[in-house]
Amino acid sequence: MPNQADRANLSLHAANLMRDRYARAAERVGRKGRPRTRYLAERRAQTAAALVPTLAAIAAITGTTAAVTLVSEPPALHAAAIALACVAIVLGAATLSVPFVRRTTPALLGVAVGAMIAAELGWGLVARLSGGGQSPWLLVVAAIAIVGAGLVPMPPRFALAVAVGGYAGLLLADPLAPPWAHLLVLGCAAGGFASARTRHRRTLASFLKIERMAASIARTRRVQEQLVLVEKLEALRVLVGGIAHELNNALAVAVASTQQAARSTHNPETAAGALKRAEGGLGRIRATVEKLRRFAMASEGVLEAADVAAMLDFALESAIGRARSGVNIEREYDASVGTVQCHVAELAEALYQVSRNAVEAMPAGGRIRATVRGEGDKVVLSVADEGKGIGPDALRHVFDPYWRHTVASNRSGMGLSAVYGIVTALGGSVRVESEEGQGTTVSILLPRRS
Repeated sequence: MPNQADRANLSLHAANLMRDRYARAAERVGRKGRPRTRYLAERRAQTAAALVPTLAAIAAITGTTAAVTLVSEPPALHAAAIALACVAIVLGAATLSVPFVRRTTPALLGVAVGAMIAAELGWGLVARLSGGGQSPWLLVVAAIAIVGAGLVPMPPRFALAVAVGGYAGLLLADPLAPPWAHLLVLGCAAGGFASARTRHRRTLASFLKIERMAASIARTRRVQEQLVLVEKLEALRVLVGGIAHELNNALAVAVASTQQAARSTHNPETAAGALKRAEGGLGRIRATVEKLRRFAMASEGVLEAADVAAMLDFALESAIGRARSGVNIEREYDASVGTVQCHVAELAEALYQVSRNAVEAMPAGGRIRATVRGEGDKVVLSVADEGKGIGPDALRHVFDPYWRHTVASNRSGMGLSAVYGIVTALGGSVRVESEEGQGTTVSILLPRRS
């Protein structure tokens, strides 16, 4: 499978959107404070989220039972109904207080444990008033013992307090209750405590795993940012060095020719030739500056409809004609592609650059496969040569300005970096696939516009 340069597969607009989205996501999941602080905050959130519906459900059941008992049961049980109403009021108040104490761990756990114990003791009192050890309300005491510790996340020692409260409710109902009642309440309390302990251990292990993973990701991100910075500085160094080299060469020709013209005032022909060479050097400087300007301001300009197949064909013929090489073109143009909205002059320059690279990669001649086709909402212009290809190490730098490699006769310049700037400014992308000894394929993907 050929190597592929993936760095330019995103348009500038898409890359900016992805960078902003990543920054917002990193800000949302950013780890703040010490690990213990984060762990306690996460536990408080879990406890509060489970405590409110649990207390509300127990309060609703208790209040409903109190109302039904008060209306339908004999007057002897009205005291039990009043006790149930008091328990429901306490649980309702505890439920309403959760949003105010959720920021403090001791207060939140105090409310949770206090409400559960109050419910257990209240139902134990109701059982005492309605038959003692023979009352069916003893089952509610056992249920609260296991539900309170099983559904609400809390440390094991607090779950143990809830379990003790459940047994205290049984003793309040009837110290001489049947053995099955003691076993039932103790079993439910033990089950709730065991569930809370297991959940606590699993939560802690999961939190530590996530913390280690987050720390590893943070280290990797810092190293990646450093590598990106190093690559940027290296690309900037190569860019500045290439610009300085081109400008210095052209400036040296212009200065030397101007000095020669100044010394040859007595010989008009020599002076004219020197001035012409100076003008050529200044023209090279102007052309270099113009390339840099186009690279930096590629997104400016008026979009016009253009026949990209004809533009690609003209670019290939021009590159082959200037090189005077024995290169043949194999064309595969999809007639249904039609025209594409683009910056015509800039795209023509990009296509010529790609075509020239393909021609120069085959100094002894060969075949170029030119393809124009539709691919979803994109138009793909592809140029494939039969040259020496590009190795994976060099392929990483094909979009760097003024980067020099041996494939193209040691020639350096804006090259594919200019192509990248022009195409991405149009909302497209550039894909380069190559393998040493197998040639290179450069594909330009442009969006279809109505």
